[in-house]
Amino acid sequence: MKWTFLLTLFVIFLAAEPINIIFIFHNHQPWYLDFSKNELALPWVRMHAVGNYLKVPLLINQSGVSVAFTLSGSLIEQLNWYSNGTYTDARFRISEKIARGEPLTIEEKYAMLAVPGGFFDINWQNILNKHPRYAVLLGVRNDAFNKCPPGNMTCVVSRFSDQDFIDLATLFNLLWIDPYIARQNPEIWALRNKTNYTREDLKKVLQIHLELIKQVLPVYKKLAEQGRIELVPVPYSHPLMPLLADMGAIYDLKLHVNLSNSLFKRYLGVTPTGVWPPEQAVNDEVLRLFANAGYIWTVTDEDVLKATAPGASHFKLYFVQYGDRKLYVFFRDKTLSDNIGFRYSSLSPEAALADFVNYLKRVPREKCSVVVIALDGENPWENYPNFGDDFLRVFFQGLAQLEKNGTVKIWKPSDFIKACGNEAAELPQREFKYFDLHLDLSFYKSIRDLPTRLVNGRIAEGSWSGGGSLAVWIGDPDENVWWMWLKKAREEVGVNRTWDVIFPLLIAEASDWPFWYGGDMGSPITFDPIAKSALITYYKRAGLEPPRYLLSPAYPAGTPREDKVAGRGDGRIRTYQGLTVHVNTTHIWAEGAPCGVLYISNPDIPRSPYIFRGAVRGIYGESLNIIADMAIDTCSGVVYLSDGGVFYPVGRAASLSFIGARPGGRLYLEFKGLVYIVNIPEAEVAQQLLLKAADPVGDDFGPGRYQYPKNPVFKPGVFDLTEFSLYDVGDKLRFVFKVRELGDNPWGGPAGFSLQFFHVYINRGSGSRNDTLGLRVALCRDAAWDVALLIGPGWSGGNRIVYSDNTYVDDAMSIKVAPNNTVVADVPKRYIGEFNSSWKITVFLTSWDGYGPDNIRNFGVVSDEWTAGGADPVAVLANVAPRVFDLLAETAEQQIKALTSYQVTRLPNGTYLGRPTRVCAYISGGKATETYTVTQTITITQTEVSTTTKTIATRETITSTYVTTATQVIKEADWTTASLIGILALTIGLVAGLLTRRR
Repeated sequence: MKWTFLLTLFVIFLAAEPINIIFIFHNHQPWYLDFSKNELALPWVRMHAVGNYLKVPLLINQSGVSVAFTLSGSLIEQLNWYSNGTYTDARFRISEKIARGEPLTIEEKYAMLAVPGGFFDINWQNILNKHPRYAVLLGVRNDAFNKCPPGNMTCVVSRFSDQDFIDLATLFNLLWIDPYIARQNPEIWALRNKTNYTREDLKKVLQIHLELIKQVLPVYKKLAEQGRIELVPVPYSHPLMPLLADMGAIYDLKLHVNLSNSLFKRYLGVTPTGVWPPEQAVNDEVLRLFANAGYIWTVTDEDVLKATAPGASHFKLYFVQYGDRKLYVFFRDKTLSDNIGFRYSSLSPEAALADFVNYLKRVPREKCSVVVIALDGENPWENYPNFGDDFLRVFFQGLAQLEKNGTVKIWKPSDFIKACGNEAAELPQREFKYFDLHLDLSFYKSIRDLPTRLVNGRIAEGSWSGGGSLAVWIGDPDENVWWMWLKKAREEVGVNRTWDVIFPLLIAEASDWPFWYGGDMGSPITFDPIAKSALITYYKRAGLEPPRYLLSPAYPAGTPREDKVAGRGDGRIRTYQGLTVHVNTTHIWAEGAPCGVLYISNPDIPRSPYIFRGAVRGIYGESLNIIADMAIDTCSGVVYLSDGGVFYPVGRAASLSFIGARPGGRLYLEFKGLVYIVNIPEAEVAQQLLLKAADPVGDDFGPGRYQYPKNPVFKPGVFDLTEFSLYDVGDKLRFVFKVRELGDNPWGGPAGFSLQFFHVYINRGSGSRNDTLGLRVALCRDAAWDVALLIGPGWSGGNRIVYSDNTYVDDAMSIKVAPNNTVVADVPKRYIGEFNSSWKITVFLTSWDGYGPDNIRNFGVVSDEWTAGGADPVAVLANVAPRVFDLLAETAEQQIKALTSYQVTRLPNGTYLGRPTRVCAYISGGKATETYTVTQTITITQTEVSTTTKTIATRETITSTYVTTATQVIKEADWTTASLIGILALTIGLVAGLLTRRR
């Protein structure tokens, strides 16, 4: 009967209205123009042009499916620069020198071997390791860097012959050409099978690069003329439009819009009807600008709709009205968009299509309902096998077949507006909080403290990121100061200027610079010089002297570059030159040889460009890698303070109070060109132990079979939680997590680590939610939470207190690294209350990924460089594979049972439905100072299945629990009779229930 019922549902599914689908692929590249070097710093416009920009529209077009593509102004301009020879990139220039037989400098050879940043910047698992010669060169490279002293360029490059560099340059440029594109040129395709190359081979590869780049815009133009695709502009420099509007830079935004429209008409022959807001970031002023520019539609994220009209469906079409101008607004489906962008790379194309169709059952089957899939059009494909060619071909051919049988209907956005515009719902007008960038943001350290203004509008201010937040681009000190640099430059230079002057300002207004500042998405080390060079050029072309803060290699708020940091310490550090620096709660001093000047920076000092404090040059005029507030001459012992960039002697006692540094803070130190970070000891504080629980070592395998991603940064043990403690420290609660290995902070996380992401779910007696925030597990009723702590490296979304009503507070916790692979998070009690013995706390450890959905790394069937592997294939298909490496539980067996209690059912049409695993492993206890109570609750789910020949007749689920309580010593568990029956039934169910659940 059950099987017949499911079959009937599927027939109804097919017989109903087709599901409307819109695909929008977003093509954008940052400006890579470094004005100081007069070349493009990175090659990614070129590398995507010889692959994804051509192959994606061509492969999709073969299926007959119509989609939309965006092209940013910055991308179109840079494609033309390559085509007409205006600029090229550094790696192309080096490759050309090799092809011509010109000698390379040691610096150029060394740059080729950088990881990242050199000629190994390609997907290792899917591409590099599959070519034997490329893999050998990587091995030689790694051996050289391991055996040579740090920074010794001569030692490293001496291990490579001229032939090695020819092969490396050829392979890098050759294998970035997409296989589908390369096959169309037999001569280029044949080169892939060679193991050594000539300079002539390299010349051929570079020539085909230039030929392919020239084909990109004509391909899009032709497909648009044929009606196969819709082309959508992105304002010129991809600016973060709401924040520029909050600054009052409306003139600039109009210029960005008009310039992109002009490029579309000139190179693509298109007068666009829709527009893509950069980063899908909008507010009411941005929508009004779009409407006044003549656009009829735009698109943003479903999380923006949640903030705009809670409870509204993102499967509907909406509109806003400004006078006689109507603008329709699509809201993208985050799940399906992220699935294609991140998750489907670990599935076969057929399995991905089945998962996709399975999700569509949630979409209302109404004439004008629509699911919008909008995602990055260029970056996902290198993470797919065969560069994503197989996926694009099979996936879209499958969708074309579904469209033929009436299951789905795939639209271009403008065509859907024509068909359903009259059915659109108007977004209600209400009051929203927008940021206020008219004030100086340099004095704010957290996004939650930034000044805001109240606006009566039609839409919340938000983006695709962090639950609709703008936190990726603003809130961190470096981001805040960057916006003030931009604001002050506009005020001092002005915007009523010639194109030659205004062009670098438009580059500086790109969203890409604050995207990287703050470290939310990785290190800004590559983009920081580009951003600064744009502002410097803006001043110089106007005949003005650039402010001195633009000349510092430190990031805007004074954060030192990662490659300049030589060490970290707590209260004491020894420099490479033998100087020992001591810091206590009140003073700093140095001892030992050699003599020199120790420069000291307090990162808590605001670096406002309006009242700039600190020095970017030293006592002797030398360039500094930090912004110095104090200096100690270690020869004479004289202490200096900086004022207006000049140092003045103040005696021989270096008091931290001189520069406003406090216990518990930190200092940046520079000695002889190297930077050190030192934590200032905290003042003594009483802490009372409330809870403490050990977790087994070596159980960092999630449900039992998970494997780490293959990139070497994922050292063994980085996701192995070994201990959890909770302390009362006065006005805060201190959550302490110990892991087997912290992992050296490879990406420079602000909190001192990069890889781990701790989730803590707390039932304070009124828990109402049993879902988790992206982990794909559920909690049992007893553990249902009313507050959750997301404790990550400190980037956007990684320092968040979430309440059960979906409200949250960012950056309220103090997160830092302590000795012995320990992470400490201090949470003010005003946000979570006083601890009491009724609290139930569930703790998970997963992998941080700033690019992943919910900032969690992808878990798939097979591990690759950045994806965790070992997940149950059917759980992946049903979207219930837990995204958890470790769960705080008494034994590994309990963890496995808790994380494998998901249920999966395969429907007759080949798709899968799943119910997530249900976790009931929490700790609770009293306030004993040295004793603690641990309660472990494990849910055993018994499934009894009786079968006939073809039909599942009945299915009954029985849940039993057992509880074990310990004080100091864990006691042996007492099993209830019901639990014993459950174990017996579970054993039987594992055999009989293969149709319903796989592990």
